[in-house]
Amino acid sequence: MISFLHTSPVHIATFDTLLDELAPDMARQHRVEEGWLAQAQKGMTPALSVAIVDAMLDLASKGVGVCTCSTIGGVAESANTDAAPAIRIDRTLMEAALAHGPRPLIAMCLESTRAPTLDLLGNVATRTGLDMKPEVTMCTGAWSHFEAGDRQAYAQYIANTIKAEMVNPDCIVLAQGSMAVAEPLLKDLGLPVLSSPRLGVIRALELMDGR
Repeated sequence: MISFLHTSPVHIATFDTLLDELAPDMARQHRVEEGWLAQAQKGMTPALSVAIVDAMLDLASKGVGVCTCSTIGGVAESANTDAAPAIRIDRTLMEAALAHGPRPLIAMCLESTRAPTLDLLGNVATRTGLDMKPEVTMCTGAWSHFEAGDRQAYAQYIANTIKAEMVNPDCIVLAQGSMAVAEPLLKDLGLPVLSSPRLGVIRALELMDGR
């Protein structure tokens, strides 16, 4: 079973759709903790860290646990063991990004996502021996559209911001899973555009195959 930890119920349909396409017979479950993102935005506390790790340990014990939130992903991933894999969907994203070169444009919408995302990028770069030089684009004004449930306005704000601020990246990275909705609006740039949901599900399926 692949078990997902989300910080918004909006992600359930995204990951169910991906699994229905890639592995329709795969058992899955979803756990949603809407309050955890708001708490993490104020600062990761020991109590919140313990709650996240406990949740991931429980989810991973059933097969593979997958955290879909970039802000809490680092803590969630710390629950990983060989016997019970716990992954964050954006690790595979950063690996794919650096495969395109050392200058990815990393776009994100929440300030609380910046540190865990760039820490992850640095970790992947160190493992691959790459001297990275990322561009960082903050699409903070987009988040109000996400909270209002306006996916079209959310996607358009992200795309407009990236197009206005990009310099000369090797690829464009939509760091938060929810940002995948902007991917079609960036295809005209002639650059690889990467998002985490599909890559994360593929990685989870690989881990399931190896169990």
